[in-house]
Amino acid sequence: MAKTVHVRTADDEMGIYDAEPDGAALGAVVVVQEAFGVNGHIEDVTRRFAAAGYRAVAPHLFHRTGDPVFDYGNFQNVMPHMQALSEAGLTADLGATFDYLAAAGFELPRVGVVGFCMGG
Repeated sequence: MAKTVHVRTADDEMGIYDAEPDGAALGAVVVVQEAFGVNGHIEDVTRRFAAAGYRAVAPHLFHRTGDPVFDYGNFQNVMPHMQALSEAGLTADLGATFDYLAAAGFELPRVGVVGFCMGG
């Protein structure tokens, strides 16, 4: 089952796309979005990790700039959102994601991170 939940970050609220496996999870995976947002492809990757037995989550890292999703041909409109990201904001967002997983029973030794494009 997959759903978007909302968690508190240091300065805002952020969506996390959360996909749970059938049965007990082998561990957890954070799927870091592409430059195009948490789009259908990132949601699909997250669900595929869940189908493989992992609790998988994709934090919405553009939440401070309206949480947009872009078409793959729309790189010009992506740039302002990427440029608005900061080390402090990303640290807070990933920390909130790890806290969310810890509350679900996944401490850091049981969490992996994968990213694509911007998140790679």
